[in-house]
Amino acid sequence: MKSLHNRIVMRLLSLAMIVGFSCQYASAQQQWQYSQYMNNNFLLNPAEGGTEKFADIKLGYRTQWVGLAGSPRSTFLSAHHPINKNKEDIEGIRPLPHHGVGGYITRDITGPITQSAMYGSYSYHLPVSEKTTVSLGAFVGMKEFQLNSSALKFEDAQNELAANNVQTNYLPDASLGLWVYSTRYYFGVSMFQLFGNDLKISDVKEEGAAKSALARHSFLTAGYKINLNENFFLVPSFVLKYAAPAPMQFDLNAKLRYKDQYWTGVSYRNRDAIVLLAGITLDQKWDIGYSYDYNTSALNAFNSGSHEILIGYRINHTHNAPPAQFW
Repeated sequence: MKSLHNRIVMRLLSLAMIVGFSCQYASAQQQWQYSQYMNNNFLLNPAEGGTEKFADIKLGYRTQWVGLAGSPRSTFLSAHHPINKNKEDIEGIRPLPHHGVGGYITRDITGPITQSAMYGSYSYHLPVSEKTTVSLGAFVGMKEFQLNSSALKFEDAQNELAANNVQTNYLPDASLGLWVYSTRYYFGVSMFQLFGNDLKISDVKEEGAAKSALARHSFLTAGYKINLNENFFLVPSFVLKYAAPAPMQFDLNAKLRYKDQYWTGVSYRNRDAIVLLAGITLDQKWDIGYSYDYNTSALNAFNSGSHEILIGYRINHTHNAPPAQFW
């Protein structure tokens, strides 16, 4: 029986190493990865919540490495809203401080491993000049990790006793962020998984067996709006991602927008992919975006790319108040 238990444990350890290696190889992140980060910076920084004069709701779905068995599939729903920001601004007078509240839920499935999370957010926005505002924000919530051994294949029938075993971890979590913004630029820094909680992969009591910790993740984000003429503007942006001991990763993006209605763009993610993006805004209420990742790493031989779709809706948005973050 002990031998059987050890074989099961070794299988779980091997699976954890494979999943961990593939995540590091592709993104060096335990956090969810989205190519359309510039269309929803709220997922990367809680201080971005409440920057607009309307409630911003977004739903996204991503399927990664299509054609590769057990490849990641991610879904999220986010929303944030300002408090006391809809007061009329007076020309030449610094705006008043305001608050932002919101949250998001997300679910990621990679083979037999499922990660789910739910967070609430709060941010405080302090204007430091007539055009520039600095905000501080936090996410607080819970993560759930599940390993479903029924999806594992063992060498002999005796191992079927593990077939219905689901190892579940519930972990409290928090993130902090700083956001500096105007109608022309934004800049932010944030840190996720602040608690660095231990994550158990199996019930093994032996020291060092199938146990790891959630690494702290740091993000540096920035973007700038360049007006080309009365119809077109260009927004170059980037995000730097770091989680020790993995090497730093970055995304570089350029998005061209026409009349606040149509947009297209291209991104480069080092050691991973080239991304093509496009989208449309309908009646200044609905935002629809799509992206396709062409993998540039050795994984290219085993998949046909990644697809991502984002749908957004603005509540209480007025036509004479364009988005502050030039969506």
